[in-house]
Amino acid sequence: MVNVVSGNTLDVHFINSGYGTDEGVKTVQLFDMILDQIQRPTAIVCSPFGLQDTRLTAEFKDNTWVCDLD
Repeated sequence: MVNVVSGNTLDVHFINSGYGTDEGVKTVQLFDMILDQIQRPTAIVCSPFGLQDTRLTAEFKDNTWVCDLD
């Protein structure tokens, strides 16, 4: 069962630094928001690429949420 709070979304910029690709900004469901080990905000979001149960991690960098798929 997916634990997604209805209506909580986040705009995330998806990149793959290994391949140098940019998938653009997508609005995704937000699972959770936490602070990492050094107190940086981190968002756990739902994949916008078809596998809706897949959780991805996005970091807040330069005033934007970024998820590196690499």
